[in-house]
Amino acid sequence: MGIGALFGHFARRLSGEQGTRLRPAGEKSFRLLATAVRHLRYSPFPMRVNDTLLDLCLELQILDRVPRSGYVLRGVAEPESVTEHSWHVLFLVWALGSRIDGIDRTRAIEIALVHDLAELRIGDLPRVASRYFPEGAKKTAEAAAMAEILAPLPERALALYEEYQQGATPEARLVKACDKLQLMIKVAVYERWGTGALGEFWDNPENFPDGGFPVVRELFEALRQRRNGAA
Repeated sequence: MGIGALFGHFARRLSGEQGTRLRPAGEKSFRLLATAVRHLRYSPFPMRVNDTLLDLCLELQILDRVPRSGYVLRGVAEPESVTEHSWHVLFLVWALGSRIDGIDRTRAIEIALVHDLAELRIGDLPRVASRYFPEGAKKTAEAAAMAEILAPLPERALALYEEYQQGATPEARLVKACDKLQLMIKVAVYERWGTGALGEFWDNPENFPDGGFPVVRELFEALRQRRNGAA
């Protein structure tokens, strides 16, 4: 079974087995997830190697309609898209990069630009879904998707994605930290808006990596303090 078929199977199971319980809290979220699955399975842009830059630019538009599935599963009404998430990560990398000595901010921004592009074809698989894949299968699928997605660009583009996956350089560590920082900022905002059951995010230490950068850690701590003060 291909990765797209597996995601479709997961979405069907979700709507069939959990839909009755979760749909009242986020019916629109379920419609968005279903739309994303249809885009992945029946995209008007052929899911093959992109031959030209125009092919890539057209396919990129799909990310606007791929919702962040973790929020969908927790009943968030109108969850952000992968495009929205990526923009906020870019902003954090740009803003924080200037406050960290020795960071190549331009390179970090480039890494942030490509870090989630595999979700054009794989979708934003929720963390729970990884339990049902053989070890390494998701990363292998993402690497194959990225090779086809980024084919019109210089090899540097794929190298930036691989750098992000390895997470060894300061720039990749900063992007990974900002990816989670954006997650928790958005969780805090959704809680203030009264949408979704998101308390578990605060209890997971994996959602608070600082990449070894004090400025990131300070923002995480300030965010938690503000949330606790508002509780």
